[in-house]
Amino acid sequence: MSAPLTVPSLEQAARAQTGLGDFGPDTGWREGFERLVAAVEAMGPNDQLRHIATHNIVGQLATRLRFVEDDRLYPEIAAQEVGDPLIVIGLPRTGTTISYDLLCLDPAARAPREWEWYIPWPPPEEASSASDPRIAQVTAMYDNWLEHAPQLLDIQRFDCTQPGECNHGMQYHFGSTNFAAELGVPDFAAWLRDNEVAGQYVSHKRLLQNFQWKGPKGRWTLKSPQHLFDLPALLEAYPGAMLVWTHRDPALTFSSLSSFIAGFLAAFGGDKDKAAIGRDVLETWIAGMNRALEARKNPAIEARIIDLAHKDVVADPMGAVRRIYDRFGLPFSAEHQSRITRFLSDNPAAKRMGKHRHSPEEYSIDIAEVQARMANYYNRFGDLLGKPA
Repeated sequence: MSAPLTVPSLEQAARAQTGLGDFGPDTGWREGFERLVAAVEAMGPNDQLRHIATHNIVGQLATRLRFVEDDRLYPEIAAQEVGDPLIVIGLPRTGTTISYDLLCLDPAARAPREWEWYIPWPPPEEASSASDPRIAQVTAMYDNWLEHAPQLLDIQRFDCTQPGECNHGMQYHFGSTNFAAELGVPDFAAWLRDNEVAGQYVSHKRLLQNFQWKGPKGRWTLKSPQHLFDLPALLEAYPGAMLVWTHRDPALTFSSLSSFIAGFLAAFGGDKDKAAIGRDVLETWIAGMNRALEARKNPAIEARIIDLAHKDVVADPMGAVRRIYDRFGLPFSAEHQSRITRFLSDNPAAKRMGKHRHSPEEYSIDIAEVQARMANYYNRFGDLLGKPA
């Protein structure tokens, strides 16, 4: 049986891996780190899950050590401006990926690639952005996941050269929803949905500065449903951010996301109790959505958001992008339009349409409960929640 995870042993392993010792000032990440370690052990994990958790956490700590050292050697990195990002923030499974992909086709856009989020250090360089050896490393990781859970291909793309989600980067602040999706950790999930993660966007912004220092430049174009949990902190970090909230009936999205998480847990060796997965998804995202709705009572936050129906993105993708650009006064170039047309004619997502089978009942999700607990959401956005024509 493998040794239990402890905070001191994980920190020491990261120091040994890097030869560095300074984790820098605690900007809020340590609470999440300590809670994650405790949550893994509280599950009584099998050796496979404990090994994966150890490997991942040590890697995340090592990255923090390296960023602190880079701040000492290259203070110009953290002095950079990152501009006003365009950010997709809708609930998972509401058309966020297709919306994000279309926005990232803008020649003026710069999106972090999945491999950058997963292995952000050393800082990526523009000259090698298409041939970086980390691409092969992350591809091998994906191949391993799919070997254990091939059904994931029917749900989501697995190409690490494509734009990636901010919640991958939030792992370095130990405040990401990824931990629950990949490891289970119900205690951590409960803490995350009930608390704001202090300093989350300090680390988030530092990652963007890392990516743009020597890497490709452009207007940051980002995506993560997790931003719903703390819109005030997101806009404190990026006051000029332009937020795209996509909408679809939550009861349907919750079962879709539950199915996705069940696939990940199969790949990671975690618990695959469907009722428990459905309950965690429901609790987590009802909390996130209601928190975001409360934040929108602030006129300054409301003014930064455009609302889009999933059905409209599906029916008229080009029109959806045009609406976003008109809303925020962004130039919609002929080259961007041309790229969208080509993308839609050969979109790999089309091959997945209809393959992903799931239902609320399969994950013990009570539609009446969802509707009752999200009454404010259904009342305000009910006209956006229908199925595409």
